[in-house]
Amino acid sequence: MKKNIIKIWATILITLFIHGCECSVTTAKLSDAKVCTQLETNLCAQDNTIIDSSSDVIYASCILKGAPENTRVKFTWFYYGDTKFEIDHVVLSTQDKIGNIELHSTLSQPLNGWPKGVYEVRIEIEDVNKEPLVKQFSIQ
Repeated sequence: MKKNIIKIWATILITLFIHGCECSVTTAKLSDAKVCTQLETNLCAQDNTIIDSSSDVIYASCILKGAPENTRVKFTWFYYGDTKFEIDHVVLSTQDKIGNIELHSTLSQPLNGWPKGVYEVRIEIEDVNKEPLVKQFSIQ
């Protein structure tokens, strides 16, 4: 009798685990987030927290470490005017690449020029409950 109860519970637990677990586990992590106006290869060489309003493009770069295939990283750009609002976002996929991968996103100057003030880029691995990397910078 005891063996039957153990088998039933084991079957229930295995079934719940296989069908009920929709969690995402990854060893991937983001590092070395920087903001700049010019890339060296695929990364910002320096982190610029103050950017001139005459810059045509702003880059945000990072390194994705320990990435499995098809890891998705989202870059979200914000502007702090009267309230914080999203300007743009892009999702990059590693596709079949694995390991340490250099990533970057760009934000192009609007037709009317850059509004002066505080900006932010948030970089996060999608579908993973890890703290995003957040870089604030200002345009003067």
